[in-house]
Amino acid sequence: MNIVASDAGMNAVDPVMNKETRSTKFFLVCAVFALILGIFIRTTGLQKANRIASDSKVVESQMEKLRNQLGDMKQAGEDLDRATWARIQSDLRSLNPEIFSHHQLIWQKFDPAARVRLLPGLDQQPGTIDVDDNVNGVIDDASELGATFSDDLCIVEAAVSAPSNIKPSLVLQRGGYIDAKQVMTNQTRYADRILIQHQSRDDSWSLVLDW
Repeated sequence: MNIVASDAGMNAVDPVMNKETRSTKFFLVCAVFALILGIFIRTTGLQKANRIASDSKVVESQMEKLRNQLGDMKQAGEDLDRATWARIQSDLRSLNPEIFSHHQLIWQKFDPAARVRLLPGLDQQPGTIDVDDNVNGVIDDASELGATFSDDLCIVEAAVSAPSNIKPSLVLQRGGYIDAKQVMTNQTRYADRILIQHQSRDDSWSLVLDW
């Protein structure tokens, strides 16, 4: 008995096989694309991490250089007064023009009566706006000031300055370092400080040096 294959039956199978083949190819293309995307993201992340590490080393080197320079400038038993401060600024700028092209130098003294105050940040609400940070059932109430991950600010107000009128606010403690020009009382318990703030297009950092 002769068995003859039906062309109609074979043609009926072909679309099913073609559909499965297309699905397999599509899956493989997606898998390859996902793999390439993952490699790209991973490579980009490593490059960024290496760049951050390199920038950090540069900043650390700059800070160590400034510490050593300040140590060389300081004379034993020398107090930080206006004349000394003017000399330090001039010397640091002349020795580090590449750093001090975008900088701020601030001579700070400890003010025992200064107010360390918490204030709402740019969103003008305590804690994170529209979030019940302390889970007390009330959103954005005053007790959320200073919540973790919020944009709230911590500032130091000189005793001679008027208290902030931003509400709500909270004074955490008394005593803090402020611009020397705002300190009216003399005290010798705490050392003076030099605050160096650097801001450029590529980096931003600050450094506190005790005198």
